[in-house]
Amino acid sequence: MIMAWRRLTLRSRLTAAFALVFGAMLLAYALAVYLLIRDRFAAELDHRLDQELEIAERSIARDADGRLAWRDVHGPETGEGQRLRNVSWLDVWRADGTLALRRQDAATDSGETPVLPPDTAWTGLRSLELPGEVHLRLLQRRVSLEGEMLLMRAALREDDFARGLVVVLWVMAGGLPLALLAAAAGGYWLAGRGLAPIHRMAEEAEAIHAGRLDARLPVDNPFDEPGRLAVSFNALLARLEAAFGELGRFTADASHELRTPLTVIRSVGEVGLREPHSEAEYRNIIGTMLEEVDRLTLLTTMLLELTRAEGRRTAIKRESIDLRELIRDAAGFLGVLAEEGRVCIDLDLPDSPVPVSGDWTMLRQAVVNLLDNAIKHSPPDAVVAIACRTHADLAEITVADQGPGIPAEHLPHLFDRFYRVDAARGRQDGDRRGGFGLGLAIARWAVEAHGGRIEADSAPGKGSVFRIALPRERTLSHPEGTTP
Repeated sequence: MIMAWRRLTLRSRLTAAFALVFGAMLLAYALAVYLLIRDRFAAELDHRLDQELEIAERSIARDADGRLAWRDVHGPETGEGQRLRNVSWLDVWRADGTLALRRQDAATDSGETPVLPPDTAWTGLRSLELPGEVHLRLLQRRVSLEGEMLLMRAALREDDFARGLVVVLWVMAGGLPLALLAAAAGGYWLAGRGLAPIHRMAEEAEAIHAGRLDARLPVDNPFDEPGRLAVSFNALLARLEAAFGELGRFTADASHELRTPLTVIRSVGEVGLREPHSEAEYRNIIGTMLEEVDRLTLLTTMLLELTRAEGRRTAIKRESIDLRELIRDAAGFLGVLAEEGRVCIDLDLPDSPVPVSGDWTMLRQAVVNLLDNAIKHSPPDAVVAIACRTHADLAEITVADQGPGIPAEHLPHLFDRFYRVDAARGRQDGDRRGGFGLGLAIARWAVEAHGGRIEADSAPGKGSVFRIALPRERTLSHPEGTTP
């Protein structure tokens, strides 16, 4: 049954579910109506019996001989044999068990409905089943009339009541299947109308492939469920389009960066094989080739780091770090590079520790990349200032240089992979790490992996300021050993 249900279309399942729910509601409604009608019929019978006894009680008086007799109630008086029209029989009994008065209908008079002897042990209402499937409703009451205690009874056949209930049941039993069929048909039509936008979206989605990621699904109503699904799917397509575009640019940039050292190696090798050279010249050729191999090794290492980072496969070791020590270590590591460029590194660090929680190696790499970038783009005799401050629950590192500055249109793209403000700068000074356009991208990843942010502020001719903001020592929301 479960497998058969799963093989049904969504439209069929919605129709079946709608029919079942509607059928259950109809069944509950029919049952409530049946019970209400039954109780109403029973109350009507009891009310008729009660009225007859009250009328009979007011219609009994003593005649000239002192005997109990009927007054004219249902038309001209015809004596004690007068027949009733509302009940089967009505009789009055004395305390000694003798019959005082009686009236009965034609069925009772003819013997079709027997008249039961009185049972003086009870009073009130009772249902009786007599031989011949005769069902009676009997009301028995004690009254005091003309100074005498009497027992009055009134009986009514329940056959008409039972036939009425049977008719109600047949009407309900016949109407319920028809109502279910109508509900199923209506549900099938409504489900088709409701699922029509999804069918259209499915057809459009089947036509989308890698070459048509700019296509979007139609959105008839962005506020209903199909519309929200289409909007979400379009947002997914937009993200995929951006990711594919970024992947394409990444591949093109990586290919360009790899092609340059490979071209140099090939050219130098061809020059070395074209004609004989001295030992010193061969050493120079091999040295040039090894330098390009080092560039290739460095580039592939950085690309691997970025790939692992974006694939969430780089583990982050959580430990307590004093940012002052980390900055001193990064500045000492690049001290030789600063001396070669005649750049002074100025440290402005607080006296008290600045604790953060994170991976020493990753955060050190981020600071090294920013400092390396500042040294490379600073003129001789310039100062690169590194400061560390705390603000509320954040620790901030700033790296300021006195370089040429960065135009405003380049600032939003500084941390993109392979992005360089001036591509010509990527080949100078031995092609250090910043020359690939990956250093800032790696710095951003390292900072964001620790729940922080990195930003740049610059203007042409006024130098550049890079800021790293990290949460101060606290329990991070990401589990240990994973990236956020």
